[in-house]
Parts: sequence; structure tokens; C-alpha cells
Amino acid sequence: MIVATIHPLPDGSLSLDAVRAQRVAKVAEMASRLVESGAFVDHGDSIMTLVSFGYSPFEVHALLADARQTAAEHVVAMEMCEP
Repeated sequence: MIVATIHPLPDGSLSLDAVRAQRVAKVAEMASRLVESGAFVDHGDSIMTLVSFGYSPFEVHALLADARQTAAEHVVAMEMCEP
């Protein structure tokens, strides 16, 4: 009798995990810059701030919405933690 062992295949490309991790790290970094400067509230200010920190225009436009959302969530969480 032969016992077959079934191994699950990875879901998607193995390189996608690395790309996702880089994207999450970049969004977190951008969000912290926006929180530092307080520019996450206004769309235009957010763009100008991130470009002034040296992010490429492509990165800014590709990740801006996520960075602003992350920054806003961080600020709300910090305000809720205040006694």
C-alpha cells in the first residue's frame, strides 16, 4: 500500500509576498511623515509633503490614499488613548 502525502501549494507567486511587505512598509513610512507634518488632512498638502521628502511622484500617487488613511487611523487611535 502506498500512502500519498498532499502538500498545499502556495497561493500566488512567492515574490508577491515580498512586494506586499515592501508596499506595507512604504505606506507606513509615508503615513508617519504625514502625521509628523500634520499634512494628512489635505490631499494637496499630502502630495507636496511627500514629494518634498523625496518620494517619487509615482510612489506618491500610487500609495497616497493608503498612506493618508493609515495616518488618519493612527491619529484617531492616539486621541482615543489619551486620558
